[in-house]
Amino acid sequence: MRPPDDPRGALGTVASAALGLGLGIGVLVLGAVVSQVSLAGASVTVTATATPARTPAPTATPLPTLPPATPSPTPAPTATPAPLRASAYRGQGLQLAALTAPVGYTYTSPVTGTVRIEVYQYIDGEIRADGTPGQPRYPYIFVTGADKEVKLRPGAIDADVQLLVRDGQNVTLGDPLFKTVAGGASSWRVFYDETVTAQVIVSARALPSGDQIDPLPLFTGP
Repeated sequence: MRPPDDPRGALGTVASAALGLGLGIGVLVLGAVVSQVSLAGASVTVTATATPARTPAPTATPLPTLPPATPSPTPAPTATPAPLRASAYRGQGLQLAALTAPVGYTYTSPVTGTVRIEVYQYIDGEIRADGTPGQPRYPYIFVTGADKEVKLRPGAIDADVQLLVRDGQNVTLGDPLFKTVAGGASSWRVFYDETVTAQVIVSARALPSGDQIDPLPLFTGP
């Protein structure tokens, strides 16, 4: 053990103190350096993971404005043809009316009176009323009124027309007589004139004289 006044002991103490101070400062400096390095690393990490800037959405290009549609011209109205066509016709020395209408048309009585139906066939060049089976049957429809009698000659029963009245039936003006089921011509075409295309041939006579009269006004009006 050195004596307290030994100069070497005091020098050692100073040296030890200086060494401790140096070590303390070194530790502080090292800690500061380590902090700076850590902060720098954190800054790099934050920079690396930063959210990329968003690309602005493309602006929609407006569609071109189309010119207003030009309205189609409205067609001019056309007159609807009358369902029943009636024209004057002469044959067998008679003044007649030729009638034509669409298939499915119902012919009505032109006068008020009583119905009489006679049925004929055309066999071997002759007009007969004997009712031969399998041959077309052509009706003559008479409507006898107070001052006139009208005779209508349509096409064949069932093949061209459907009868809507029976023999002896009373009818008034406008009551149904028969309806066309096909476009066949009147029996007049078979019996007398093969050029006839009308569905019905009509004649009329005055009563009680029996004189023939023009039937056309009965179907065309005054």
